[in-house]
Amino acid sequence: MGNYRFTDDIHKKKQLPAGWRGIGCIMFFLLPTISYVAAIELLKITEIRNFFYRVSPKLFGPPNIHKLLWKVKSIDPFLREVYSWTNLEVNILFGLLILLVLSGFVAVFYSIMYRTVNPSRYGPTDAPPSRHKPTKKSR
Repeated sequence: MGNYRFTDDIHKKKQLPAGWRGIGCIMFFLLPTISYVAAIELLKITEIRNFFYRVSPKLFGPPNIHKLLWKVKSIDPFLREVYSWTNLEVNILFGLLILLVLSGFVAVFYSIMYRTVNPSRYGPTDAPPSRHKPTKKSR
């Protein structure tokens, strides 16, 4: 009976700190929201707007919704609302480009921070690295 241990104490050591878990939350929720809002605001600049218009003028205006979807009566109010959003396709496309860039910046920042903290390469159950260097033999 004296050898009894709670299992919660063992699992607490293996959990990541809250700060490291928070980075995933930021990347999952905050970055898409920031990138979509940034796309809307950046498309107000005429040079960027003209560039996307030259790439594909069909991206501007109301979104393309297939004719068969309009025949479904249960989603008709939702489709009317979505159809009223102008430039939705170009906002989503430009938002995805911004999301790609922002995710790259967060990944680089995360790797730099991870490198500075410098966790140990080996855990408590790992064997120490071998000091033996193999010699090359010629055939």
